[in-house]
Amino acid sequence: MIPVRDMRSVLYATAILFAVAVIGIRGAFLWLEYRSALNRAEAATQDLALLMEEYARRTLETSDLILNDIIAYVRLRGGVDALSETTDASQYLAGLTQRSSASDLFLIIDHDGKAVGVSIPQLGEAVSFADRSWFKAHRAGAESFVGGAIVGRLTKEILYTYSRRIPDLNGDFDGVAQVALRPAFLQEISRPYIEDDNVILGLWGRDGRVIARTGLTPNQTDTGVSHTALFNEMEGQRSGTYRANDMGDGIERIISFRRLDRWPVTVTASVPVATALAAWTTGFYWSAGITAIVLIALCWLTWIGVRLSHQTENTQKELQQANESLGKALSDKVMLLQEIHHRVKNNLQVTSSLLQMQARRFSDPGVKSAFQETQDRLRSIGLIHDILYRKDTGGTINLQDYLGRLIPELSATYGAVARGIIVDLEAEPIVIDLDRGAPLALAITEAISNAFKHAFGPGEGGRILVSARRIDGRIEIIVRDTGKGVSGAPENDSSLGMKLIRSFAQQLGGQFSLTAEGGTVFRLDIPA
Repeated sequence: MIPVRDMRSVLYATAILFAVAVIGIRGAFLWLEYRSALNRAEAATQDLALLMEEYARRTLETSDLILNDIIAYVRLRGGVDALSETTDASQYLAGLTQRSSASDLFLIIDHDGKAVGVSIPQLGEAVSFADRSWFKAHRAGAESFVGGAIVGRLTKEILYTYSRRIPDLNGDFDGVAQVALRPAFLQEISRPYIEDDNVILGLWGRDGRVIARTGLTPNQTDTGVSHTALFNEMEGQRSGTYRANDMGDGIERIISFRRLDRWPVTVTASVPVATALAAWTTGFYWSAGITAIVLIALCWLTWIGVRLSHQTENTQKELQQANESLGKALSDKVMLLQEIHHRVKNNLQVTSSLLQMQARRFSDPGVKSAFQETQDRLRSIGLIHDILYRKDTGGTINLQDYLGRLIPELSATYGAVARGIIVDLEAEPIVIDLDRGAPLALAITEAISNAFKHAFGPGEGGRILVSARRIDGRIEIIVRDTGKGVSGAPENDSSLGMKLIRSFAQQLGGQFSLTAEGGTVFRLDIPA
């Protein structure tokens, strides 16, 4: 049996291992789900960045083709100055707008920055664009220019521009042809893919200035991301994905970018890390709550187990103390019983000695025989008490052991060796209780004594066989001799010995018989 302390240690170890297993397994799954959520967000931003790159490329290519047509028209009409005195340029640009699928704004600017032709009607005085960065770049020699986000002076809305330099016949600066583009396409790209308002799609110039961006307001047109890793450490990379706080809103984001080949434009698609992990965070809190409940239940069950183990330990201690007390009491009882058996045996020996001394006073053989028979009976009873005294048999008698000691004593009493009588014993180790042991011992003693006294005449030797065996739930005792046997009813059937045997057989719930089978056969059959 496992000690309670060891069981408590096993309980603690099992609880700790189970808790570690629950936390470890759930932590591993949460880590895998965390990485999966980030990977999905990165894949989504990469797809958006790729779509934006394609959209921006087509937009600029289309604008490039339109600007080629405008420059060709200007040259056909003799240059920008030739168009400044008429409204033909505006009419041409208005018609170009009607033929275009996009509602973009087209302009022709002269070398002084004045609008020569505009695709929409102008109200009031002519507007000058000489201070715009794109105009200054063309006057400095730039052939094409992708301008940053501005608030249009004609439409008063946020636009970004793509312009081309118009040279005269000598190749000198003659003016600028420009397409002003609305960034509405960014919202069209993002709407089918991302529902969160925190998603930012952007176009950025070579120096990090903003060209177009979702959610851009008029006061943010001069902002940029030139200080970020995108335009510093990663400037040489054509595409990539990283995590940083680079969009100027103070939010850590997953950012995917791609750079256009023909134009100095970088497109980005970004989503907040918190948005990407929103579902995972909800699952994390649920998992934490469920894990906490499981651990609390485990602690509660462990506490109950420990408490029960303490109660069991206390009960075992009390039981051990009770067993020790009972053991001591039983030992005292056994010692007392052994002392009683010892004293009974001694008293019987004293009584037998007194009878022997008394028998010496008589010369009558019959009287002496009566005293001898009484001594034999006392000896058989004393032998039982001696066995109980010398061996802790629990108040039972082993017939094999008892007969093995009784027969030598009776043989010595009746001079078996001198008379040439051999006594054999064939006994199984049958155990009987003390209440039946005494009458059974007296009956067997009477049978053996009768064999010694009556079976053999003077000078006749022979053999006596004593057997004890268990047959079908009963015990059979046989005393067989090879003497002269019995004829009919024994003469001494009414003798004291036979009366005692009959009385003992009835007391034991059995029956006995005497038959002549090559000698006298005594059979005693009793319940096992």
